[in-house]
Amino acid sequence: MPDITWEPYQRTGSDPIRITSTSCCGAYELASQGGQYLVLRRTEQCGYEETGRGVYRDALTVWDNLVTEHNKGHPRHREPNTAPQMMSSG
Repeated sequence: MPDITWEPYQRTGSDPIRITSTSCCGAYELASQGGQYLVLRRTEQCGYEETGRGVYRDALTVWDNLVTEHNKGHPRHREPNTAPQMMSSG
């Protein structure tokens, strides 16, 4: 899995954040805000960090990589990826 850089989540403007999907135990959340998509995780300080902010395809790639790796740690509990799938054109 490629290196993933986490940054403190900073709410931008007054746009609401919408959670699109949550990993099996809530470790990661795929979200959208202000026309961008991102992946969130909780911090020990009761805040959030983000990664993958940008267009849907890029955030979904990060989400898929994180959930795949995360599920390897749950051998008896393999939830399918619940994020909406992209349609290929062709």
